[in-house]
Amino acid sequence: MWRVPLFVLAILTTSSDAAVLTVYPHVVFAGHGVRVTCRVPRHEANREVSWGFEHWTSTTRQLDGANSPITWTSIFNEVPCDPGRAFCAVQRVGGRTTSITSPLLVAGCGEGGR
Repeated sequence: MWRVPLFVLAILTTSSDAAVLTVYPHVVFAGHGVRVTCRVPRHEANREVSWGFEHWTSTTRQLDGANSPITWTSIFNEVPCDPGRAFCAVQRVGGRTTSITSPLLVAGCGEGGR
């Protein structure tokens, strides 16, 4: 039986300027690390990107419209038992924010878990 690494690929919209969120691995033991990648295609209206976990930690960077990098990645170490969903949020001119989320399954969180 072949085993394929698990990952989550979520798309913000269906248009060509869709943001993409990738979480790897999708299942992690408490206390270990996980990589979150937020891919934001260049667009003149983009002003800010945030990515991370809803109940734990996140990173925010300013965007310079179409001159901004496309890929934003962080490795978050020491994952707690309930970090919340992974997210990627893009704020555009005028304050309009679009976001996408993806679950992260944390194992090893029984009694005495982290």
